[in-house]
Amino acid sequence: MNTSVSDTPSDFGRFLVRFAMVLACGIVATMLLVILIDPYGLYGLLKPARFNTVKPGLTRYQEEIKQVQAERAHPALVILGNSRAEIGLDPKAAALPAEGRHYNLAIAGTGTSTTLRQLAHLQAAGVTPKTIIIGVEFLDFVPAATAPLVAAAAPAPVSVPAPAGFAFWKFDTLFSLASVKDALLTLRIQHDDEAATIDPDGFNPLKEYRGFVRTDGYPKIFAQRAQENARAFHRKSTTRLNPDDLQRLQAILQTAASMRSEIKLVIYPYHAQILALFDDAGLWPLFEDWKRHMVAAVAAARRAHPDARISLFDFSGFGQYNCEHIPEAGEPGTATKWYWEGGHFKKPLGDIVLTRVMSAADAPQAPFGFRLDASTMQADIDRIAAERQACVAANPVTFASARKLTEQASHAE
Repeated sequence: MNTSVSDTPSDFGRFLVRFAMVLACGIVATMLLVILIDPYGLYGLLKPARFNTVKPGLTRYQEEIKQVQAERAHPALVILGNSRAEIGLDPKAAALPAEGRHYNLAIAGTGTSTTLRQLAHLQAAGVTPKTIIIGVEFLDFVPAATAPLVAAAAPAPVSVPAPAGFAFWKFDTLFSLASVKDALLTLRIQHDDEAATIDPDGFNPLKEYRGFVRTDGYPKIFAQRAQENARAFHRKSTTRLNPDDLQRLQAILQTAASMRSEIKLVIYPYHAQILALFDDAGLWPLFEDWKRHMVAAVAAARRAHPDARISLFDFSGFGQYNCEHIPEAGEPGTATKWYWEGGHFKKPLGDIVLTRVMSAADAPQAPFGFRLDASTMQADIDRIAAERQACVAANPVTFASARKLTEQASHAE
């Protein structure tokens, strides 16, 4: 019987060695590709070059990646909040201080728990911004109508994971098919003005909406989002706020004050369409009650930290910006200046917001960006009521369509 020499143990061993070497080379090549192209801005081995200057929008590990970038930047000013802040408040705005770096830590779809955790991480890393701008979202504080009513518990201590807790996401962003895909995507979008991207300072310019506007037009975008909002608002409680979120708000203010940062709270400049939907869904009394809780939380933080610099600005209402005309079906080519749709304002309006919040502490009350405290609460209510009358007269279709959508949402349940 003949024995093939290729079946000897030594040949099999050489095959395993070669296979291991090929596998190792593949692993190294994959990691080098991700490190050099750097789709998440984590490594900086090559400074922004023509092939990797523009980074794709973050679809995973958003909190971890932005937190690392912010801590690395040691910003003098940080912006916190949800998608409204992420795409509306530009850290490069002219109104912001020229000295120091600024970073937008806001993340779409997040609420008070994320904001509190982000501040705790900054504090643990020794990053103490001079100024912290926080966008506060009314809807985050409103539970679903079907949510069980529970007594507020004492807020749990904020735990900051040790660096080892980040090990898996660091590995996954370095060596995974998703990372390779994002690296290749980085190469592809360098000259794409309609690609989803994120700036090195955490700002989301929402370039992809340019494509939506070009293909669908503002009438369709506003209508679709309004329909979604009407359904969501209909499911909200109209009688109570979430006590856990109210307590986290207090913890946020206490944490930021302990960092000796100047704190500027921003009630977002919702479009009149959103506020009309609030009203038609029965949320308006709760909206005003929430503002009172905001005022009380600020007062409590000031009592605990007498030297704290905290200001609360109300940009909600029906003023000249909020009441912007919504293009109708017969005018698909008409563009809006201030809003992408009812819930998200554009950078130009965000720049006006930032100009207002960075104004002198003794600046007088302004129609847009009303400084809110216990002494001005009623004046703010009166201001909004007067603005509403003018807005209804100027844009009655906005309010009529909001009522119709609310009725449709109610009948759909």
